[in-house]
Amino acid sequence: MGLVIKMCGNRSATDLVNAADAGADLLGIIFADAWRRIPVDYAKEIVAELRGKADHVPPVVGVFVDQPVDEVNATADKVGLDMIQLHGTETPDYWEQMERPLIICRRISSALTAEQVEDELEIVADFMQRTGSLSLIEPHVEGEPGGAGISLDFTLAERLARRYSFILAGGLGPGNVGEAIRAVRPWGVDVSSGVETDRVKDPSKVGRFVYEARRASTGAVGARPGGGTTR
Repeated sequence: MGLVIKMCGNRSATDLVNAADAGADLLGIIFADAWRRIPVDYAKEIVAELRGKADHVPPVVGVFVDQPVDEVNATADKVGLDMIQLHGTETPDYWEQMERPLIICRRISSALTAEQVEDELEIVADFMQRTGSLSLIEPHVEGEPGGAGISLDFTLAERLARRYSFILAGGLGPGNVGEAIRAVRPWGVDVSSGVETDRVKDPSKVGRFVYEARRASTGAVGARPGGGTTR
């Protein structure tokens, strides 16, 4: 499997269709407390519109942060989500109660050593091995649950990519995604603000991001979910 590209923070059917038609592999919608959050009923409408319009319909991912289990599962049912992304401090006991395949986010603090980060990712990796879940890593920014536009240190990320499969997020855009892929060799990449103009998804940036990511990923894809590498 080649590099996986996730377009997150979509807020309209147009956003979803443009991302799908550009070649994104996963489409994210925010249900956590953030400015990109959209109402559940509206999300249901735009996902239905996506599935009626797009030539290729990738899985739709709902992003949640420390929300009640019942709320998350009910939202997934109502909207018709394909996957759930957990972006907070949820524990393995919480993960087990999710009724959709998961993307588990780990926000990496600059205060942690590489060894401490690896210890934390090991817990996620064990769960991935059992369930086929995915993981996503991005920098920890105090007071921000995600989407702060800050890049993870590529040297640390490359070290982690030797052992773990993950989607790399944080500060990526059309201008640096190629560099990130060549330096880190992640299993996938995630973008939100990096393809926006004035807080609106910009189709030209979306298309260029996908193009630059695909071009850079040839021969540079890292570990698969569940272990092992393609190198």
